[in-house]
Amino acid sequence: MHKAWALIRSNWLAASSYKLSFMFSFGSLILSVVPIFFISGALQKTMADVIKGQGDQYFAFLVVGLIALNVVSSTVNALPSGLQTATSTGTLEAMLATPTSLSALLAGLSGYEVLLSLLRGFVMLVAAGLLGAHVAWLRLGASIPIIALVVLAHLPIAILTAAMVLAFRTRGPLPQIVMLASTFLGGVYYPTTVIPGWIESISAFLPLTYGLKALRPVLLEGRSLTAVWRDVSILLAFTAVTLAASVVAFRAALGYARRVGNLAQY
Repeated sequence: MHKAWALIRSNWLAASSYKLSFMFSFGSLILSVVPIFFISGALQKTMADVIKGQGDQYFAFLVVGLIALNVVSSTVNALPSGLQTATSTGTLEAMLATPTSLSALLAGLSGYEVLLSLLRGFVMLVAAGLLGAHVAWLRLGASIPIIALVVLAHLPIAILTAAMVLAFRTRGPLPQIVMLASTFLGGVYYPTTVIPGWIESISAFLPLTYGLKALRPVLLEGRSLTAVWRDVSILLAFTAVTLAASVVAFRAALGYARRVGNLAQY
């Protein structure tokens, strides 16, 4: 995977060369926690009973949800964006001509944005902790496998979208649909149990739902991974099935792009 890390490093060097913009992005991230602190504080009494089992503080509940949503957004959009850039600059065709595995190429094109979102999430969590968020810091290590599963569970969506880019030069509506559904039905701002009627059943098809159900008890209440094994198992199953299907679709799209000459667009 050293080739994937080489691609990630090149993206890092390009982004970090704009030092002021890079620093400003993290500074604005820290400041964004402040309004969340005041808004969640005003809603604490209302939400206290609703969020039982996923932390006792709505501020921490909301911060974890927003961090997970940002990671999902980066995962879903990083690969299609990287692929579009590589196609428009002509570097994709050159990379495919090298002895680089498909998995290394996909990881290299999307890895920087995903890792950056994880770093931004950690910074945001630390900022929230300084403002008094109740975080079980000793369980931070136990939360890493859950976050990794959240990323892997949404990777198939990125791969399917990248396949659309290869074959048809468009991302299609899939990323927007997934992000919209995850934002309002994935348990980011409130537990899925408060969603009324048949709409709640939609949340059962969203991997973020299970990711947050597993992540919050571990990171906010200090529970072990075995206590959330059901949600972790569903994430694993979802990832295994959808990842295999998305790879097949991407290989088909790549073959089609090679036949029609779609690998470069200057």
